[in-house]
Amino acid sequence: MSADPQGKHKILFLHGKGENAKTFRARLRRLEDALVEKKGDAVSLEFVTAPHLIGSDDKYAWWNLPPNQRSFTASEYIGMDETFKMIEKTWMEKGPFDAVVGHSQGAILITVLLSRALLRDFSFKPAKAILFGAAWPNPFDGELNQLAAMDLATSSYSPQTLHVYAMNDNINPPEMAKRIEKLLGPKASPGSTSRVTISPWTTSPSPSSARSSSTDMDRFQLPSRVL
Repeated sequence: MSADPQGKHKILFLHGKGENAKTFRARLRRLEDALVEKKGDAVSLEFVTAPHLIGSDDKYAWWNLPPNQRSFTASEYIGMDETFKMIEKTWMEKGPFDAVVGHSQGAILITVLLSRALLRDFSFKPAKAILFGAAWPNPFDGELNQLAAMDLATSSYSPQTLHVYAMNDNINPPEMAKRIEKLLGPKASPGSTSRVTISPWTTSPSPSSARSSSTDMDRFQLPSRVL
């Protein structure tokens, strides 16, 4: 059921590091066309740009990292307060959203946001989420371990999630995505979590190519199931 009073299905898209709303939307043009063809005016897609500029080439990130660190090794994400405020502002002004789709750093961000929504009173509560090439958000390891100890089946909020990752991903190791899948899946309500494993990609899987590269993704029928 749509969260919009006008009956529109709203989907929020969170790009990966080094992109912005415009470039991410361009890469997902085929998906957007399929959604519009199927749902027409009943679907609304919202692409947002992360708050932190990287260099001067119109590339952005949801957080910055200490030198020589990765998102799954760093002890802190620099600039997360601004990101949380931006997401909450987007949710209040443009949402609420029925679903959220994230790629790479955007997918990691979704993991953090969902954990907060499950652990505390947090406005970000999409019914469904799709995570492409996620990694474990190491600075939030304590929160995620707290979530792992909970019985999510009894939670009043139980989002459905789809986890997409490449077995040969050399950016975000697939073991990280599997760990997130396990965190959000086994203790949730039956059928709440799905997985698509894509091979032989050697980089982080992207929404733009996943659907044409995997018969499993075709069976999932992203345009209809995301709503």
